Amino acid sequence: MKFSPPAAAGRRAPALTVAAGMLCVAGIAPVALSGTAHAQGTCTVSGPTTTCTFASTGAEQTFTVPSGVTQVNVTAIGAAGGLEGVNKTPGGRGAQVSGTLTGLSGGQTLYVEVGGIPTLTTPTCYPISPCIGGFNGGGSSHYGGGGGGASDVRTQPRTTPLTTIDSRLIVAAGGGGAGEVFSSSCTGGSQGGDAGQPGVTGVCSGGTGGGAGTATQGGPGGTSPSGSSGAPGTLGTGGDGGGPGGFQTGGGGGGGYYGGGGGGDLNINISPFGSAGGGGGGSSLVPAGGTGPTVTSAAASITISYTTPGKPVTTRLIALPPQVRLGRPVVIDDLVCPAGTGATTPPTGTVTFTDTTTGTPLGTARLVLDVRNCAAAGRVVFFRTTGPHVITAVYSGDTVYQGNSANPEITTVTVTP
Repeated sequence: MKFSPPAAAGRRAPALTVAAGMLCVAGIAPVALSGTAHAQGTCTVSGPTTTCTFASTGAEQTFTVPSGVTQVNVTAIGAAGGLEGVNKTPGGRGAQVSGTLTGLSGGQTLYVEVGGIPTLTTPTCYPISPCIGGFNGGGSSHYGGGGGGASDVRTQPRTTPLTTIDSRLIVAAGGGGAGEVFSSSCTGGSQGGDAGQPGVTGVCSGGTGGGAGTATQGGPGGTSPSGSSGAPGTLGTGGDGGGPGGFQTGGGGGGGYYGGGGGGDLNINISPFGSAGGGGGGSSLVPAGGTGPTVTSAAASITISYTTPGKPVTTRLIALPPQVRLGRPVVIDDLVCPAGTGATTPPTGTVTFTDTTTGTPLGTARLVLDVRNCAAAGRVVFFRTTGPHVITAVYSGDTVYQGNSANPEITTVTVTP
């Protein structure tokens, strides 16, 4: 195994080839790791942390809590409201909420609902306005934009109706859809409300914007001088935009813990027509100790991460030789083995070495397979000062085994003139 001395540890020296039986294998083959989640999202592993990301699919997804895991960290982002196609009036932005879900148990299924953006369906929608509310609670319109769907994690599937005390653990609200702007001389209003905010009232004496949902009730629908007001939001669903039958012209309310209100209708009693009000945004649910809601332009998603409890290890740190003359090389080697019996995979990860006497980092080395499911990592170092040097080795841990940062291995090298 070839080692290069770190510059911070001493004078520069050429790379040395050091024979060490415990470092005889250059690498190990990939192994299956225990404790991973069964999830419909895309999961990646970094050390003991697994992160699963869910994008919007227009359908319910699931996450199974791994064995030994009792809490997960979640970041949810709600979907934006739809734009109004004639004058490109924008919908409101969705919310971002983060928090830790506790009290979970291994094998438990969590249901993941990632909010959808509004869609354009003919002949229901005006040809250039995505008016059908997004998946998971977005309200609908006709000429205006639909509301964005909320993103949430719950303990019961969508087939279980929501009640005033439902199973949702975290909710990031969607934004309200934009109201119709009928006349180019009446532009400037009608934007959909961001999550937690009301829609903007239409100009030229148009319809009022829909109200935002709150933690206790849906937002009220926007009013209309022409008599076709928007519908209020309800638990989990934004209200539809104002207008008779399937010809709602105001933007739909955004989904959320409680949905936003629908936008107001056009004012057809004046010339030019007054613009419709935008739909209100929905409300969010933040777990205790969580952060948000904040407004974001990011695409709707849900990220779930967790740390797998690791198995213990034993370590053995040696210095070869333990006593050396100034300027001569020393091999520092750390052997990491599973503690106890029954281990089926060797430890992976890295070991970080430090000269605590001088506070000098000696570098980080990756573990390589040794014998009997053990692995080793080492460095070649040179010391600039004489006397005893206390060396520590900290194992990083991996998805199977615990690190030892709380109790690092220690050895001493004595440097003589």
